[in-house]
Amino acid sequence: MRLHSLCASLALALATGCGSDLRPPDEPAQVVLAIAMVPADVACIRITATGTGRIIARELDVSPGGALTESFGGLPLGSVGFVGEAFAGACDSVSKSTVPSWISDREAVTLALGRLANVTLTMHRNGRAKVAFDFADEPACVPGARTACPDAGADVAPM
Repeated sequence: MRLHSLCASLALALATGCGSDLRPPDEPAQVVLAIAMVPADVACIRITATGTGRIIARELDVSPGGALTESFGGLPLGSVGFVGEAFAGACDSVSKSTVPSWISDREAVTLALGRLANVTLTMHRNGRAKVAFDFADEPACVPGARTACPDAGADVAPM
């Protein structure tokens, strides 16, 4: 399998106006999602933009093997973190607890009116693990007590 089929890239071009296409200053920033080729095991894409005081999440049903270009509006201005997730099932079957098959690292960008910014989210297959913790019960020592703990010095004692 070729590397490009293992690692999908979501390119987000943040269009905040350019040339004669300049939007009014009160209009929120927009983002354009472009996917060159949707992997075979992806049916839904979720993009989450986290700004000061607001979190915007959008889900899109996609066709495996197809391309996609989609615009999003209503994004916060200022420092915004973008995260991408991709799911095997259709978006109507995806909930907040659904584990994505692909995820991106968080990518921070500053959105401002009248500027063009670019964000690239590189998607990685989402591995899973069950992690167990084991705590060794050792005596706790208190500084200044009369009885010493082993290897702790004469001024430390067990609790």
